[in-house]
Amino acid sequence: MTSTDMLALLAISVVAVVVRCYGLSTPGSVVFDEVHFGKFAGKYINGTYFYDLHPPLAKMMFAVAGKLAGYDGVFDFKSIGLDYHAAGVPYVAMRLMPALLGAVTVPASFVVARACGYAADTAALAALLVCFENGLVTQSRLILLDSPLVFFTVLSLTAWSMFWTKQGQPFSRAWWFWLLTTGAMMGCAASCKWVGLFLFPAIGLSTVSDLWDKIADLSITPAKWVSHLVARAVGLLAVPFAVYMLWFYVHFAVLSKTGDGRAMMTPEFQAGLEGGLNVTTDRDVFYGSEIRIRSSNAASGYLHSHTHNWQHEKGSGQQQITLYSFADQNNIWVVEPAFNTTIDTSNGPVPVGDGDLIRLRHKITDKYLHSHDKKPALSSEDHKFELSGYGFPGFDGDSNDNFRVEILSGDKAMEGSDKTVQSIYTRFRLIHRNLGCAVFNSRKKLPKWAFEQIEVNCMRNCRPKMSTWHVEFARLPADNSTSTGNGTGADTQKGAGVRKARYRPLSVWGKIGEYNRLMANSNAHLTGDHPFAARPHHWPWLRRGTAYWGGFGNVIYQLGNPPVWWASFAAVAILFGMRAVLFLLDKRQISVTLGGQRRRYFSAAGFFAMAWICHYVPFFLMGRELFIHHYFPALWMAILVLAFTLDLLTSRMPSVVRWSVYIAAAAVTLYGFHTFSYITYARMWTKDACVRAKWLSTWDFDCEHAIGGARSTKSPETPTSPPPPPSLVVDIPAADAELQKAPAEPKPAEARAVTATPGGPKHVHVKPKFINTESTLLESVSNAEHVEL
Repeated sequence: MTSTDMLALLAISVVAVVVRCYGLSTPGSVVFDEVHFGKFAGKYINGTYFYDLHPPLAKMMFAVAGKLAGYDGVFDFKSIGLDYHAAGVPYVAMRLMPALLGAVTVPASFVVARACGYAADTAALAALLVCFENGLVTQSRLILLDSPLVFFTVLSLTAWSMFWTKQGQPFSRAWWFWLLTTGAMMGCAASCKWVGLFLFPAIGLSTVSDLWDKIADLSITPAKWVSHLVARAVGLLAVPFAVYMLWFYVHFAVLSKTGDGRAMMTPEFQAGLEGGLNVTTDRDVFYGSEIRIRSSNAASGYLHSHTHNWQHEKGSGQQQITLYSFADQNNIWVVEPAFNTTIDTSNGPVPVGDGDLIRLRHKITDKYLHSHDKKPALSSEDHKFELSGYGFPGFDGDSNDNFRVEILSGDKAMEGSDKTVQSIYTRFRLIHRNLGCAVFNSRKKLPKWAFEQIEVNCMRNCRPKMSTWHVEFARLPADNSTSTGNGTGADTQKGAGVRKARYRPLSVWGKIGEYNRLMANSNAHLTGDHPFAARPHHWPWLRRGTAYWGGFGNVIYQLGNPPVWWASFAAVAILFGMRAVLFLLDKRQISVTLGGQRRRYFSAAGFFAMAWICHYVPFFLMGRELFIHHYFPALWMAILVLAFTLDLLTSRMPSVVRWSVYIAAAAVTLYGFHTFSYITYARMWTKDACVRAKWLSTWDFDCEHAIGGARSTKSPETPTSPPPPPSLVVDIPAADAELQKAPAEPKPAEARAVTATPGGPKHVHVKPKFINTESTLLESVSNAEHVEL
């Protein structure tokens, strides 16, 4: 770069910092999803485990910013409008971090344009368009994840552009530096949000094209070509993967203490947290054993019953069988032989094995787990049947109480766990003998008359994922135990010689794998009808934005700079239109050079247009709830296409005309920025000015908060973004909804206590916390005490 470029970069950087950092202290209260990401920063500072459906890097960056500024992690950010000043939270410093990251994207845009071979005036125009884009400014001024995401996305493509300037110096230090930097930034982008993964097809397609061209280059030997391939595999695959793993390693190293998010994880995961799940129980399950059966999916609960009957129209009216998330006496079942079957225990207790027909008797109510040709409460499909508790004094039961044990897997380290049922180590299904259906966790919350617990039914042809169970607690009462002496059982009298089982904590690799699987499931099933959700086909047209906050005479509403959005989308459309026309002309052997700019334009603008497709089109395939901020990485790419297209259209014009076009483009951009700066910076404005700013009728920012509006005289911290309606469901799986809320458990009529620990289990009843957009998640149960079963 020339000295002129450096001066231009300095000036652009100063302007970008001013634009991004102006008025960061306004508003002085919690805004939108700061509810979640500010709280998560506090969790990192305190080392308390939580779960979120996004990777950890951006949240850890906020934690570092808060820690350096003196945030102690105590303020909980629990609702929009909470006053930062009263709590002494260094929120300006925490907002400063994303603001500075957003500011860096402006000079980076200048560097990219220059690296692509464009003149300084075009590079400056690209930087100006990015600098004064209202949506990017709004998002970078708050404690939200998208500013770090866009930052690392921009740096990835900046490094990739610089790498291309070193193509004439393969394997030089500068060549390796920019290649490895590209990979590292890609890994960081993916470590902020999975939208960063879209960089891989964008850069991957460019890499494949480059390697394909090198095959035809006779100056490159096969060995050298393989070296190019390996270098790119290392830089663009291995390095991002290593960076992604690194940030998760740091994440788990910092969040070492048990916390709210533990309920989302498997017992093996929880066992690795300080103060987490610490279960010790009898290993072997015998006929006569009292057991607690747990659903083996991540956010699991226990097979449960209580003295309340089914009340749905097509039900049997028999006793309810549900899934309940807390260990209590109503989760205890006694293993008995099948109906009209006896087991010879003269030689000692008999273990339950694969293929055995058993009955499960609910210890508190003496009802047997039962299924029949009745429909469950929340389903009417022919392949689903009700589970109930059935039986009464003097009645020995019937064959509809019989279930076959189908062992799916055991722990390789525990001999026999794949042949007989062992607590914790054996995974099995329960198949109804007569109906051929499996006991199935439907993950659906039951009505209030079933205490909003989770439905369990009996389902034919179901996948094992939600019909897999394991025993978490087993105890053979003394009156059923005898010393076997043959190794098939255990002497349970006085607890002597009883083999014990406990959850084996996951390795860090196991934790990373489980966490990422859960994130994938959470993102795939994030559905609902949020009032400010927007589908992808609305984004380029800027059909609507997102309300963030409303106060006395001012609001924050996430809306882009309309001229920039519309023109950038038009530029992408023009590029693809030109490409199609030129393709047809080439077929007719009509040469069009576009004034000598064709190669550069389609190399640079074509790459960013393809990157735009990679960051935009995949959202059409997603059924999850989406918002306008998901478009921001693609928007930045479209802005570069716009700058390069304006350069192409004016390249053969006189300098005066070219500069006039650039000045006009800058003026229109600044006009749009100023017009909507009121909702970007929460500036005071009147209701009339607010109404005039609604260029489209679909822009639903609330003018009643402006001066002269109906809400302008109310509390200055009234949020305009309502919480999502109850239809918003994060299916992670939905037994998780039960984990969020522990409804009052009905008391059995006959209280025959079965306790897992002296003093009983620790029950914590909490209400669910929902999200404002796609952020999650759960505040479910408080820290567990050691449980000695």
